[in-house]
Amino acid sequence: MNNAYEIPNLRFSLPAGADIPRRRFVGVNTSGEGVIATAAGSAIGVSMNQAADGEVLEIADGIVMVEAGGEIAAGADVEVGAKGKAVTKTTGIGVGVAITGAAVAGQLVAVKLMSVSNANGADGADGADAPLVQTFVYTATDLAAGADITDAIIGVVPAGYTATVIDAQVISTGTTAGIADAKASVVLLEAGSTKIAEVTFDVDNAFPAAGVAEAITLLPAADELEAGSVLLLTVTNDEAVDLPVFTVQVTVTLTPVV
Repeated sequence: MNNAYEIPNLRFSLPAGADIPRRRFVGVNTSGEGVIATAAGSAIGVSMNQAADGEVLEIADGIVMVEAGGEIAAGADVEVGAKGKAVTKTTGIGVGVAITGAAVAGQLVAVKLMSVSNANGADGADGADAPLVQTFVYTATDLAAGADITDAIIGVVPAGYTATVIDAQVISTGTTAGIADAKASVVLLEAGSTKIAEVTFDVDNAFPAAGVAEAITLLPAADELEAGSVLLLTVTNDEAVDLPVFTVQVTVTLTPVV
């Protein structure tokens, strides 16, 4: 009997870059859209709903159910198989460990997704000395001209760890309008009330084009965030600034508290 249970951890959403079935490993394309993960490659999580191209795709990591692409033994390392299904790891990147088994393709298997990234990117399962890495992703709606975002929750530093922000990016999926002399858009990341990263898009620093990422400048306070720190996003636009759908991606390393 195939036990079916899951304990999702981080849940987030992206616009689907294609038709995505439920319970498949997913990745992200250069346009910031969720797509089926490449066989033997990395994965940012598992699809929690069926989404058509352009619809909202719900994604989760943690312990999640994935459709098996073949027989998998409980306790086996798994990698991404064809069509985003879970298969026993061979030469690909280890993306998780099977908690339950699957006797045949098509069954659901509970997988604990890896949070460890190998420094050379070749094999997450072998990265015993690599840092713990967590990526938070927030996708904003298509904002009307002058509309703002205030203290949207990106994620939280888990209990038992401190975190260092190592990268923050704005990834655009469309074309902006209205940025000109004295008309700007400010993207701010905070941990509680402390600024940790900020970027201003104006006539001298254009908002990224569709499918392009732009770094958010990290501030000194990004170096060490305490457990329980809530990451917040604020976007402040002048009245003429009209932003498209965009994604903010924040990557942190986690250090156990001793």
